[in-house]
Parts: sequence; C-alpha cells; structure tokens
Amino acid sequence: MEAKHTPETFEQGWAARPFAEQFPELPADRAAWLDRLNVGITDMLLSGLMTDSAADAARNKKFPKIVSQELAKARRAAKATQ
Repeated sequence: MEAKHTPETFEQGWAARPFAEQFPELPADRAAWLDRLNVGITDMLLSGLMTDSAADAARNKKFPKIVSQELAKARRAAKATQ
C-alpha cells in the first residue's frame, strides 16, 4: 500500500520490510515502534477485532500520518547534527 501523507511510499501489511530497512534514517526504537503498529493493525484485522473500514482508515490515513511525522522528526534531527 502507498502512503498518502508522505512524499515517499512505504510498505505496510504482513509482507512489509522492517521500517529500519525502508527508512534507515529512523532511530531504531522508532522504527521498531512503527513495526509493532504495522503488525498490530494486521493482527487486529485478521482476528476480527478491527473492521475492514477501520483497518482501511488506519492504513490509508492515520498510519501514513504517523510515519510521516516520525520521518520528519528523524530528518530534522539529522539536519541539526550536520
């Protein structure tokens, strides 16, 4: 799936590469957190705890916004240390 809120696209869902691999500029703890959120959305959907429409909103609106915010923070921090 493609993110709508980031200039880049990113993988999400059960077959996604880890966020640390997709975006090496992310701090390890934040990349791991994004991985846990990604797995959590999938697990909740597959277990019936989340509706298809809620998963769609998470995958296409809310999660991309969170990823975008984390990338912006990481990139600002990288610029500040240059």
